Parts: sequence; C-alpha cells; structure tokens
Amino acid sequence: MVFALKFDSQKISILVCVFVVAFVLRVLLFSFQGYHADMNTFVSWFNTAANSGVKFFYTDVSWCDYPPFNVYLFWGFGSLAKLLGLFGTPFIAYIVKLVPCFFDLLVAGLIYLFIRKQLSFKLSVLSVMLYVFNPAVIFNAAVWGQFDAIYTLFLLLSLIFALKSKPELSAVSFAVSILTKPQAIALLPLIVFVIFKKNGVKRLMFSIATFTATIFAVILPMQWSNPVTFLSDIYFGAYSGYAYTSINAFNVWGLFGMWLPDGNFFVLGWVMFAVFSIFALYVLNKRWEKSGSMLVFFVAFMLLFAFFMLPTRIHERYLFPAISILVLMFPFVKKARLFYSVITATFLTNVAYVLYWLNLYVEAGYPYGPNLSGHLIVMVVGIVNVLMFLYGSLLLWSEFKGKSCLRTEQLSIVNTQERGRVTNEIQL
Repeated sequence: MVFALKFDSQKISILVCVFVVAFVLRVLLFSFQGYHADMNTFVSWFNTAANSGVKFFYTDVSWCDYPPFNVYLFWGFGSLAKLLGLFGTPFIAYIVKLVPCFFDLLVAGLIYLFIRKQLSFKLSVLSVMLYVFNPAVIFNAAVWGQFDAIYTLFLLLSLIFALKSKPELSAVSFAVSILTKPQAIALLPLIVFVIFKKNGVKRLMFSIATFTATIFAVILPMQWSNPVTFLSDIYFGAYSGYAYTSINAFNVWGLFGMWLPDGNFFVLGWVMFAVFSIFALYVLNKRWEKSGSMLVFFVAFMLLFAFFMLPTRIHERYLFPAISILVLMFPFVKKARLFYSVITATFLTNVAYVLYWLNLYVEAGYPYGPNLSGHLIVMVVGIVNVLMFLYGSLLLWSEFKGKSCLRTEQLSIVNTQERGRVTNEIQL
C-alpha cells in the first residue's frame, strides 16, 4: 500500500472538523457571483450531459472545449441537479461550484496522507489547513467556480505514485489529469523522467501502454469515429482560439500587453519553456543521488511556474496546481514557505482582479471582455512573479553547482528524533 496509517478517534474528530469547517466556508461563498459567462456555460454543459448522457454529449452540445473526463462529472452532477429540479433556479450555481470544492477537499486529503507518513499529526493537519483555508484556493472554486482542483488532484497523485515506484498508477493518474485539463502537460517531462529513473525503460514502456489504455477507456463510451481526431479537435480547436500573448495572466507576456496576437511569439514561448524544462531535469538528474524527493517537488513547482510565465496563450488560473505542490513542501523546506506566501498572494490578486473586471464589463453591457494591459496592479504583480521565478531559477542553478539550497529544514515543532527519521524517509 502507498498509504497505510493508523488513526485514533480524537485525531479523526479533529481532521473531520477541519474538513467540515472548510466545506461549510465554501458553501457560504457559493452565492457570490462568479463570471456570468462561465457559469452559464457550465450550466449548459451540465444540462446537456444530464439529458444526452456521456455517449452523445459532444455530438449534442453546441460547443465544449473541456476534455472528456469532465463529461462524466457534468453527467453525474448534472443528473443530480436534474433530479432535484435545480436547473433554471439560482441553486444550480451551487451544484456547479460543488464539483471543484469537492475535489479541493480530496487534494487536501491526499496532502494529509502524504505528509502524515513522514511527520506528526499536528504538522499534517497544519498542512491540510494551509490548503483548505488558502484564500486563493477558496476563491478559485467557491467564488469563481473554476474546475482546476480536479486535474490538480490527479496530477499530484501521478507525481506521488511516480516517486513511490508505482509507475502504472502514475500513468493512469496522469492520463485522467490531462483528460481533465490540457495544462497538465507541464509535468509530463518530470513524470516520465522520475518513472524512468526509479523503474527503468521496461516499466516506462508499460506505463506508456497503461496511459494509452486509460485514454481509450475514458473515451470508449463516447461517440467518435477516429480517437485521434476526436481528441485533437477538442484540445487544439480550443487552444487555437486563444492566439494571444496573455489571456489575463500576469506573467512575462502580460507585462508587455495582453490580448495581442502572439504570431511568432507562440514558438518563442514554447522554446523558452522547453529550454527551462531541459535545464530543470538536468539539475534533477545531476543531484538525483544527493538530493531528496523535495527537489523533485521543487522541480515540479518550477515547471508549473515556468508554464505559467513563459508560453503565450496562458490564462490567469494556470498557476493553481503550484499551490498544492508548495503545501507538500511547506513542512520540509524553509524556502518553500516564501514561495507559498508570495504565489498565494499573486495568484489570488490575479484571479480576483480579472474576475472583478470581467463582471464589471458584463454589468455595463459590453459585448467583449476587458483588456487589462498597462494596469498598475498587473505590472506590479507581473514583476513580483518575474522576480520569484528568477529566484526559483537561481535556486536550481545553485543545486546545479552542488549547493544544497533546498535542504530539509522541518518546522520547529518537529522533535529531534523525528527530524532524523524524516530526513531518511524523504530521500529518493
């Protein structure tokens, strides 16, 4: 078993209370207006899935750029809404927002299981609280109603399974993640690398086969004639519709202007991301024997950060999974705590500011969305993100030069005996 823990009743009660409070807090925020267009789109998808089923969803829906795994969620929760007669009422928004909030709690549960295997109950609960009460996490799901927590759960599972030498389970989890949101591709190089390093070529090939089988298993009940074109139309059709430098992301491109045709910058952005990925994996390979699994998590964070900062066509929410990675590192690595605090602040500011202007334009009756290019808050947050990305890159460079800048430095409430145990357990 990857996770095998013993619980006592008092600890279970404390943990349940944390999750209940976190859930109730989210429900209380459900009434706040997300983005009107997004909510209408989700409601339409839920309704279509409930009436047409999984098989005919893509043939019956007028338009959908969400990959196939989401359809099962649309169908399940849409059927619940239909049973309760919620379509056409304000409470349909509660069902839509319930989906990502449910997965938020699952992510927190995974964080608890991972950390509890190595640290005390107190630190494990603290880590859970750092996630479930993170204002950026809460805002993204409970206020805006975005679905980023779903692929985050499976992406996190995939990375942990890879580290635990469960490559086939890692492949299944990654397949579900990328069938939920295409931006999961940011961690593909890392997951392939970790599977190869820990299990060799043969298991990597089995994992690729498992990944492929999972893709087919998910799409098999759906109506299609060619699986390749079926998936490519969903992924690339949506992606080509956003051929702009920045889609409200306060990143490198956002500093120079949003919603500008990206042209050749599209290639430049992906080249920069590819170069950074190669560098990060080279550092990880060089320090594989000397650094613990925390370096793997830091590389994961930096790849997600680079995916947000460097390519064009990036939305404001694409940094979301990085928060869960930083929470996993928080009790172990002191420098991760700075990143957790700053990224929480910049991500929350990005999504809250964008949502404010989106709704402002809707209320004013504009038939188009805002262009936030040059706004002071965009420039300030963008510069902070650039500085943090450069700082993270500098830490990777220090690792490359043989300096252990990401040493395990557990929180002070860990006792001496546990420190020694944890130092041994988190090694690769």
